[in-house]
Amino acid sequence: MSKSACVIVALGAVSLSMAYGCSAQDQRCDQQSGVCESLTYRESLEAIDRSDQLYRDAISWGTADPDELALLNALDDEANMAEWGRRNAEGIKLDPELEKELWVKQIAIDRANTQELMRLIEQHGWPTDETAGEGFPSPVPVLIHMQPEDAQWVLPKLRIEVLAGRMDPDPYAMIYDRKQQHDGVPQLYGKTLNFDPKTRTVLAPAIVDIDATNRARAEIGLEPLEEYRITDPQAAAGR
Repeated sequence: MSKSACVIVALGAVSLSMAYGCSAQDQRCDQQSGVCESLTYRESLEAIDRSDQLYRDAISWGTADPDELALLNALDDEANMAEWGRRNAEGIKLDPELEKELWVKQIAIDRANTQELMRLIEQHGWPTDETAGEGFPSPVPVLIHMQPEDAQWVLPKLRIEVLAGRMDPDPYAMIYDRKQQHDGVPQLYGKTLNFDPKTRTVLAPAIVDIDATNRARAEIGLEPLEEYRITDPQAAAGR
């Protein structure tokens, strides 16, 4: 591993981004000597993955108690859903001021993670078993959590990875359609489903033009959309 001098402000996932002379996620530094060692691509992805849920778990579960969070996060999928439903029904939430404070911190982390992830992708390409090792943490959740304004510059770079065959087109299309709907624009690829509270059923994606959708899907390697709803642009943007 290559080494370089740096000055550490503090330790931890967040404070590493404030280390002078060291990149936010791609180096580990010794607090005593100030010497940095470069992380592997996989280690960098793991560091990003850990901070992606740093405050989000507390907000979601409605508790900042680390022991309680550890127990909740250890639940299997079925128990997790049941407990989340119970807490939601009982209105278990963090103090509003604390929740607001944690969101400010998590959004700052999300933005730093997006910047660092895209820097890594530009350097190494979209991660694969060959470049990041088998079982590497998927970057997709980080991209789902990125701020809408960041998607503006991230999506064109992801499209390059898709067209090069390094990134699966499915998550790209889903992230693209989420951005479209956030902007009040109809989804293009038909990757966003919606829940109808009246019928308690999942609705097929609402699109404007099936021919345009299938052309766009073919361009990035997706199969034609089979189930869909044709609607007017205003309704499709909202649903």
